[in-house]
Amino acid sequence: MVGSGGSTTDRSKEAIGMMALHEALRTVCLNSDWTYSVFWTIRPRPRVRGGNGCKVGDDNGSLMLMWEDGFCRGRVADCLPDIDGEDPVRKAFSKMSIQLYNYGEGLMGKVASDKCHKWVFKEPTECEPNISNYWQSSFDALPPEWTDQFESGIQTIAVIQAGHGLLQLGSCKIIPEDLHFVSENEAYL
Repeated sequence: MVGSGGSTTDRSKEAIGMMALHEALRTVCLNSDWTYSVFWTIRPRPRVRGGNGCKVGDDNGSLMLMWEDGFCRGRVADCLPDIDGEDPVRKAFSKMSIQLYNYGEGLMGKVASDKCHKWVFKEPTECEPNISNYWQSSFDALPPEWTDQFESGIQTIAVIQAGHGLLQLGSCKIIPEDLHFVSENEAYL
């Protein structure tokens, strides 16, 4: 078949893999206090053609992190109530699907390149003096889109290097860092 882009068997395997990934993300949330889970895959940065037909971009094999799949539970009692009929957590979750991160840069990119994990709590407010933030790096700020998540009611965000990408988890509860959970999920996905 000319121009099919791959065999039916390849597409079937890819579909089965995507279903398994989605089920894994769903299972992480439904069997724990995590409100959402997202898998960011590491991909080569695409080269695009400029207006004059020349390729724009570098040839050094730069990589990026791109949304592969995600799962967000329905209304969770610990999160903020609906605002104008919308679930603020689902709204913040949906916005994440269009994000891209540079491999090796910023919090997300460095977790991927360093093959590590980060556990981040919402910054304390006057009403919440006992909440602490594990992110104590002066050279990388939190991704700006995380502000929407924290404002929606998310209290904890964990980013774990897993397989060929990153697992990002968010919860409307404070979830202490759990190295056993990290090691299980590094190998799971």
